[in-house]
Amino acid sequence: MANAGHPSGPDSTGGQPAEVLAGSIERVTFHSAETGFCVLRIKARGHRELVTVVGHAAEISAGEWVTVSGTWVNSREHGQQFKADFLRASAPTTAEGIEKYLG
Repeated sequence: MANAGHPSGPDSTGGQPAEVLAGSIERVTFHSAETGFCVLRIKARGHRELVTVVGHAAEISAGEWVTVSGTWVNSREHGQQFKADFLRASAPTTAEGIEKYLG
């Protein structure tokens, strides 16, 4: 779990203003312990469907609360994703989040 905010990679916004999303991590689709690269599915505030977030985090788990800053990208292979330039995760505080976190 990352308590402090960590830059998630080089700034690649291309001059676009960064957007901020916050929500609970429903699933960690992929995480590399070596590089920190991760693909997350989060239940973000203001979004009906789960949002795919790509970024970097030393440690990350389902159930954690995450705040990310970055931009939307549309990948031919993977569809619409939120590319996080900054990612901060914190321990879950809801019963549902704690259950996911504990597995």
